[in-house]
Amino acid sequence: GYGDIGPENIVETCTVLVMLLVSGFAWAVVLGQVSDIVATLGHEEQVFRSKMDELNHMMEDRQVAAQLRRRLRIFFLSNKTAQRRGRQRQLIAELSPGLQGEVVMEFNRKWIEKVSLLAKVLLWSESSENGYMFRAFVVDVSLKLQPSVHAQSEVFGMPHVLYICMLGLVSRKGRVHRTGAVWGADFMLVDSELLEPFESCALTYTELTTLDRSTFKELLKTHTENCPELRQKVRRFCCWLAFQRAFIAEANSRLARPTRSSFKSSH
Repeated sequence: GYGDIGPENIVETCTVLVMLLVSGFAWAVVLGQVSDIVATLGHEEQVFRSKMDELNHMMEDRQVAAQLRRRLRIFFLSNKTAQRRGRQRQLIAELSPGLQGEVVMEFNRKWIEKVSLLAKVLLWSESSENGYMFRAFVVDVSLKLQPSVHAQSEVFGMPHVLYICMLGLVSRKGRVHRTGAVWGADFMLVDSELLEPFESCALTYTELTTLDRSTFKELLKTHTENCPELRQKVRRFCCWLAFQRAFIAEANSRLARPTRSSFKSSH
């Protein structure tokens, strides 16, 4: 076995020492290369674990209650997907404008078709001479979407905001919205009384993308300089939607009033 035959003189001793040093150096290099590869492959996991360690230290230092600790850990475990989407948005931002448009439309076409206004803009892009300008407007709207996350049982919702559910379950108006659902499509209307109820409750951990009215108006103003037809069509659509909502609101108001016959019968 190893060590049964040892060096007998100074030359053999020096030779063995050199071989041990070279082999040890070679092993260290190989081990270092393998460690770098493993570290690179698991970079996202290492960042996540580092955050979890910081979270645990914070909860320990501040003596957070056990139930709240559990909720915080569940939130961060569920938030890994949102962090990945954030890195993907950074990648898209580095693409050329043309590729950005193609990628954004590929990712967002499903929910765009569920928003009546944006679906109309897509139709106009196919029928109008300035179709490429309408399409560019939809692309810019998609790029301006902002991420939003909510923990379970959290109540949220603001007027004049478009919501797209990317992950989770949300309760609103007695209905349950799943992944891919869209609400707040009337976010362009000025009169808050004509808006559908916007207050929502996250039944599970929920990831959303949102677009507010002010951001939409800024984009519309920017694109109107090159395509005045866009502003006219959007204004016409909003007026028609406002008329529909006002008509429905008035009808519901009249139905809720007691009629004369019911008043007489009660007396």
